[in-house]
Amino acid sequence: MNSEERKILNKEFLNYYLISSIPSIKWGLTVNFLLFVSFAAINELGFPHMKELQYFIRFGIVIPFFLLSIAALWFRKLRPYLSPIFIVINTLMCIAIFLIGISSRVGDRGYEYYFAWVMLMSVGLYTFYRLRFAILIILGIMQLIAYILANILNHSFQDNFFLALNNLFFIIGAAVLGFFIAYSFQSLNRKNFLHQKALENQYKRLLAEFNEKNRIEEELRHASAQKNIMIKEMHHRVKNNLAIVISMLSMQLRHIPDPALKRIISDIEMRIRSMALIHEHLYRSEDLDRIRLHEYLRALTTIILSSCSSPVITLESDFEPMDVSIESALPIGLITNELMTNSIKYAFQGKKGGTIKTRLNQLNGTISLTISDDGVGLPAGFQIEDQKTLGIFIVKLLTEQLNGEIEIDSTEGTSFCISFPTTPIRKPFNH
Repeated sequence: MNSEERKILNKEFLNYYLISSIPSIKWGLTVNFLLFVSFAAINELGFPHMKELQYFIRFGIVIPFFLLSIAALWFRKLRPYLSPIFIVINTLMCIAIFLIGISSRVGDRGYEYYFAWVMLMSVGLYTFYRLRFAILIILGIMQLIAYILANILNHSFQDNFFLALNNLFFIIGAAVLGFFIAYSFQSLNRKNFLHQKALENQYKRLLAEFNEKNRIEEELRHASAQKNIMIKEMHHRVKNNLAIVISMLSMQLRHIPDPALKRIISDIEMRIRSMALIHEHLYRSEDLDRIRLHEYLRALTTIILSSCSSPVITLESDFEPMDVSIESALPIGLITNELMTNSIKYAFQGKKGGTIKTRLNQLNGTISLTISDDGVGLPAGFQIEDQKTLGIFIVKLLTEQLNGEIEIDSTEGTSFCISFPTTPIRKPFNH
């Protein structure tokens, strides 16, 4: 800390020390003033003929100083001028000590009141008035000089040197005591001030850090919102582009006479539809990190079923609500498309209709997707490893991509169960 900063800090402390002490100074001076006036009134009423009473009358010169000090403390408008007011008041106190002292002599009846009054003035200077130490010391020295000059001029030192000197030592002792009281008060208040200052600086630093953190978080929220808008727009564009591809394939189907080629293009169209549906769900979702798998599969199976003209098929779905990442949702959708399309094509040959059941559930960190039908079943000796068709190849490849397993049951119709571990995602949807 350089000298300029030290000066500013010291100025702040003195202002804090003065302002924080106003209540105690105000009530302390008020109580002392009331005690002084009450004591004088009691002596005036109870002992009107006592010679000592003249000293109380003389001490009445300080009443305006008391009132001025109290007024300066009670009126807020005078608070900026407290230090100069206190300096003027205590300078006038020094003059009062001198004026009362020149008419008092050691050995006179009632002189002890003057001696005690000066001691009280000396202690009161350091106790009640929150001024710089340098100013307090100067005012204290001025009080001593006023007392010494008064005792020289009233011949107290000449007439009774040892008694006057003894009284002077007591006054000096009172001044030293008052100084140390003031020093202790000021030291304690300075420590408290520095502690509060440190807390205030720490609070300002934390507040600045908090505001900066809020600003950065707000910027991140804004950036995240912009990013989500851009990603949604991207999914929307991808969905639209895939819709265009689907439309082109549909138009092309009308001009293809070959049934085998028509079937191939129709299969491709359904695969594209399953991918387009993913992007549509992401575009409409509030959270771009996940897909509500049960909603996606319900929409997908409905689209697949509506694409077949015959036979009459009933769809039964049992989907447990769950969320997965897009990396998992896309292969699951393609697997569902392949298996359900195969059931529609081959399971009900020679039959008027049947039922396809789709089931999705999750248990102990494993997701199971089951697609079954009550059709004619698989050929004897069917082994999925031996199949070379594109659809079965896609199912096997995507199951491996999910780190899953395939179980096939052809006891009653055909049932494919795909099991794979769940993958962690950032946060769940509120269902």
